[in-house]
Amino acid sequence: MTVGPTRSITCLLVWTLLVLTLLLQMACATKQPPAVPPPEAPRQAASAESPREEPTPPRDDRPTTQPPEDEENTWANRLLAVPEYAWAGFTYPFKQLAIAYERHDLLNRALDVFLNDERTAGIYPRLSVGGTLSSGIGFTAFNNNVFRKGKEARLSYLVATRDNQVGELSFRDPSLLGSAWSFETNAFWLNFDESHFFPGGNGAREQDETNFELKELAWDTTLGRRLAGDLSAALTGRLLIADAKPSSRLPATPATVTGNNSSMTALAIEPSLRYDSRDNPFRPTMGWFAEGSFTYTDQVNRDQFRYIGYRLEVQRYIPVFHGNRVLLLRGYLAKQDSLGSGSIPFYELNLLDLNNGLRGFDRGRWQDEGALLFNAEWRFPVWQDVEGDIFLDEGQVFNDHTDIGLKQFRYSAGAGLRFVSNRKFSFRIQVAGSEDGVLTLIRGDLDFIRRRAATLGF
Repeated sequence: MTVGPTRSITCLLVWTLLVLTLLLQMACATKQPPAVPPPEAPRQAASAESPREEPTPPRDDRPTTQPPEDEENTWANRLLAVPEYAWAGFTYPFKQLAIAYERHDLLNRALDVFLNDERTAGIYPRLSVGGTLSSGIGFTAFNNNVFRKGKEARLSYLVATRDNQVGELSFRDPSLLGSAWSFETNAFWLNFDESHFFPGGNGAREQDETNFELKELAWDTTLGRRLAGDLSAALTGRLLIADAKPSSRLPATPATVTGNNSSMTALAIEPSLRYDSRDNPFRPTMGWFAEGSFTYTDQVNRDQFRYIGYRLEVQRYIPVFHGNRVLLLRGYLAKQDSLGSGSIPFYELNLLDLNNGLRGFDRGRWQDEGALLFNAEWRFPVWQDVEGDIFLDEGQVFNDHTDIGLKQFRYSAGAGLRFVSNRKFSFRIQVAGSEDGVLTLIRGDLDFIRRRAATLGF
């Protein structure tokens, strides 16, 4: 089939018209529509005054610049700031707690619940972690103005699992019958089936831990008198009744250990000499404390136990930065020796642990006839009636003085908070680390108290 020349010319003209039409449509689409002037307002009647010309706004010929780019607001810097944001988020609740504590004086508001208006008597709940019973709950009731004559009475009690319990009752008269003599009596009772003993003295390993059951009643009576200035003397008599045996909580302390699987009723006498120039014995900021004592203990129901002991302790409180920060330096030395054919029961040996100066070690960790200890502690104000402390403890137990050596020292370090008021209310939370690990101590008393209950962690 062939196409004539007339049809070919017609097709060519049609395609040409289509192309021209398409080009015209594109041109119309890109062309800006002409501006339509706004309709003129009707002219007012001519007047003698010529119309005022609108002032022409000044022309700003300054070059326009883009706002500077925030070079710190980059993904890299945001990633680097993540630890800072995380720390800020972590500390935010504590900051708010600190603000609320200072604003509302929370410690004194809490004391309002448990103490009388004069803060001289009350009863409050008690929690102990790391003490005599490892952990326990109970109460403390006290009156520091018995008969409104400044005499002091106190009762504390803790109970734990498996009927383990401990209690203390004390009475103190700082001026016996209005004289220069002081009188104090203290009774301590303990029933615990998981006391710790580590055979081996200063070389005992952590895995050498054994357990024993101890029932004990200790009753102390002390008569003291001020000699001159800050120097005083005291005489203490003690009745000690104890019964120790291997614990059912394995591993048990071997029955062959001296004093285990036996009972003792003994009498002790302890003269002591004390120098105390601290500005406040309950919350000192400056001064000296030094005490030395000698103890003789004799079993009365048998001839198995008879021994002597001596103890020397020195504390120095150094005020720093106008006295609101305190550096405490302390040294402690104690030694025991058996007499004649007598011996020393293992639970009466000198002790260094979290309750006795080496706060990074568990209960009963280091025991022997002798103990040497040094403590350095930095105390600083945090809030009202609240102190922070950072401490370093170092020391060792020994059998003979020739065993003492720096290479034998055990070390622990830590920090904590001390809630202490001048009205004889105290509570402390401390965390300490050592070669054995990290321990937490929560106690309702002060550090370095030489009282039998405190020595055993109560």
